[in-house]
Amino acid sequence: MRFRLLLFTAALTSIGGAGASLAQDVENGRRLSERWCIECHDIGTARTKSSRVIPFPAIANKPGITSEMIATFLLMPHATMPNMPLTRKDADDLAAFIMNTRQ
Repeated sequence: MRFRLLLFTAALTSIGGAGASLAQDVENGRRLSERWCIECHDIGTARTKSSRVIPFPAIANKPGITSEMIATFLLMPHATMPNMPLTRKDADDLAAFIMNTRQ
């Protein structure tokens, strides 16, 4: 029983360490948003072309919203959004950028 507890603790520690090394890159998220999102969303930069849909700051300021929720949303297909070939890392970076626009 102790051995199982030790293995479980070691697994949790290694998972936590891996998460820290895969930190979100807000700058990459900004670049991705300028590539994929700026045509429709106000991304909070001067280069915004249109604001037909919800602006990034409004998304970030929704009560209870988290980066994880945004990243998961971005990885799911949606009829109103283009099919973006995002990796999980890209989705995490883009979500971090969106959360960074919080006012």
